[in-house]
Amino acid sequence: MKFARRQETTSGAPLAPLLDVVFLLLIFFVVTTSFAESHLPLDLPEASSGRPGEESALRIEIDAEGGIVLEGEPTTLEALGLRLEEAHAEKRPVEIRADRTSEHGRFVAVLDLARRIGIEAIGIAVDAEATVEVTAPSSAGAATDAD
Repeated sequence: MKFARRQETTSGAPLAPLLDVVFLLLIFFVVTTSFAESHLPLDLPEASSGRPGEESALRIEIDAEGGIVLEGEPTTLEALGLRLEEAHAEKRPVEIRADRTSEHGRFVAVLDLARRIGIEAIGIAVDAEATVEVTAPSSAGAATDAD
């Protein structure tokens, strides 16, 4: 008489599907963080008082020729207005990154558009690594001789 062999059961969760999910999440985060960086070669103005911007900010870039790039996509002022209205509804801050040689009028137009929509949290990107020497005005009459 032939007896059937008892199959051994293992306790615990199978690791292969768990590893697949972990690798997929890793790939997702690597891909999404690489697209968050700026791809425009901008020469930002220098300011020693600069500080890091918010990661969730809507990034608007103005290149040296005056072209506007929103989140990596070229756009126009009209299309930018629609996206700024969405950002205002979401209470999302805005960061403007303008090349130092770009036309000042283009920067002011983007800033004015954001202000007219009602966005109050507007950051202006600068190169904070470079230090700008600022000397305080000397007060000539402040020093007196005390005998």
